[in-house]
Amino acid sequence: MDEEILEQLRERYTSGNLIVFAGAGVSAAAGMPTWKQLAEKLRDRARRRSADPAVIDEIQQYISSNQLINALSAARLALGPQDFNWTVDKELDDTGRDVPELARAIAALKPKLKAVLTTNIDRFLERAFQGEWRMVDRPAGDIAMDRCFILKLHGTLRAWDTWVFSRDQYDRAIFGSPLLQDAFGALYRTHSILFVGFGLADDNIDQTLARVRALSGGQPPMHFALLPKGVPPFRRRLLEESGVRLIVYENQAGDHAEVAQVLLGLEPGAAAPPPAAAPPPAGARAQQQSSPTLPSSLVKAIAAPPTSTPSATAAPRPARVFFSYASADGDLLARLEAHMTPLRREGLIAPWHSGKIDAGEDTERAIGEQLEAADLVLLLVSASYLASEQGDAQVARAMERRAAGQTVVVPILLRPCDWETTRFAELQAVPRDKKPVTKWSDADEALLQVAREIRAVVTKLRPSLR
Repeated sequence: MDEEILEQLRERYTSGNLIVFAGAGVSAAAGMPTWKQLAEKLRDRARRRSADPAVIDEIQQYISSNQLINALSAARLALGPQDFNWTVDKELDDTGRDVPELARAIAALKPKLKAVLTTNIDRFLERAFQGEWRMVDRPAGDIAMDRCFILKLHGTLRAWDTWVFSRDQYDRAIFGSPLLQDAFGALYRTHSILFVGFGLADDNIDQTLARVRALSGGQPPMHFALLPKGVPPFRRRLLEESGVRLIVYENQAGDHAEVAQVLLGLEPGAAAPPPAAAPPPAGARAQQQSSPTLPSSLVKAIAAPPTSTPSATAAPRPARVFFSYASADGDLLARLEAHMTPLRREGLIAPWHSGKIDAGEDTERAIGEQLEAADLVLLLVSASYLASEQGDAQVARAMERRAAGQTVVVPILLRPCDWETTRFAELQAVPRDKKPVTKWSDADEALLQVAREIRAVVTKLRPSLR
């Protein structure tokens, strides 16, 4: 390894100006599928679902050429959004898996680390930080001024509306969100980034590096990347043009253990990394690659209990909130959303309603997916809503899920109507005095009361949102 570059990296860390950017390799260390393996699993599912052989061939061609964003996009088209989302959610669910040592090594840097960015949707990093750092999947423009957060650029597990996997989702995330662009620009121009767990071949890193070059204005700050030996000349040039300095390690055992050693060595006064273990026998190497094992001294250093005793559970994710409403009440929905903005900015809720459906999307499928995933369903009650066939169907399903203990349902009385004869009449409605919002002398006062009631509901839900 280049000692000069290592010292520069250590200086950035001790100054509090370093951000770790964690790629799929961090989660793959725990046996999770890489992007390529995920694309292969989706291809196989599409084949089992009797997709057109030409579509299967197209997915395979993209996989073979490492155009993994296109491969996932083609698989999503072949399976449909709901089947695609369910499959991805199942394959990337980290429940029951041990936190990988590399994620623990990143968390060991929390005394001086500025933040963590990641393209992974699983919860390994949140669990490694033991809930001490907040999770963000929708950055605010002033995020560069903040510290101690995990920014999940591709969304988070279960919250499908936050995901970035397919080409259209990439385009919206990269080019369609000025707020995200502002956040990226501020972070990349003012901080040093350490890339960990990215492969040399996939186009995911190319997308990220293109974003770095575009935001740097031709004068990129000093960034770093930990990569295994064997970086080809063009790839090296591409990285260096993005302001990335390479820290290349041997990876003799094939388990990338040196990465955790480098991270643990950034803390001033840290002991020198122990000598690399001898390469394993050929028969054992495959097992090590799927579940890396560090030397016992490193495992003890990473797993050592912190000086404080924070909860060992992961930070709660935002509650998925589904608005069920009639189009005639869109004005009141917008005003209610405005009152709920603090909840969203605090990372307490991830709101969704049919107005967020993009052109060309299957409306019925999108509504069904979001309703099935919702932790909290808000019924925006009015005469128009009660007259709506779609609203009635949503109420029926929401009440079924409530009876099964899968969601919470709250009626919000917008306008006078005969709601007390409905199937949700037994539920506590808000405003609590059963006075509809439009009958208040100040509708904003009523909506503020509603927002406070929703905050109370979400607060009670938080312990179960993992």
